[in-house]
Amino acid sequence: MNSNGNGNGNSHSPEQGLRVHHLANLGGLIALAGLDLEPPDFLLGALLSVAQEAGDLTPEQRAHVATIGRKKLDERATGKRAWKSWRRAQDLHAITLSTGQLREIIEALGGRAPESPTKLVLALSEALTEVCDETA
Repeated sequence: MNSNGNGNGNSHSPEQGLRVHHLANLGGLIALAGLDLEPPDFLLGALLSVAQEAGDLTPEQRAHVATIGRKKLDERATGKRAWKSWRRAQDLHAITLSTGQLREIIEALGGRAPESPTKLVLALSEALTEVCDETA
């Protein structure tokens, strides 16, 4: 069995699984909006444009836009799943660390950093678990 316990050859963490699930749901929202067949450059440009405009909306305008989206979600009976995924994703925090930074953190936690960079995240997770178990 792997670190996620499913034994199917995937070695992602539960947090990574939640992130992938959330991203898949976002892709579903893009499909619901009818944008899934657009070329990547146009799609990203459209999303960047919407992101910029969203910052300028009043609370009333945001509520109106949300109402349009909610109606579409309700039509497809996907609202509950999309909201659950969004709430779960709020507890995830992406950070980018270099190999050197990961090694330093593992060693600061009292662990031993593996030679292989591909094993650093697992070693960090194990070191954090050990520290948490010791303080519990």
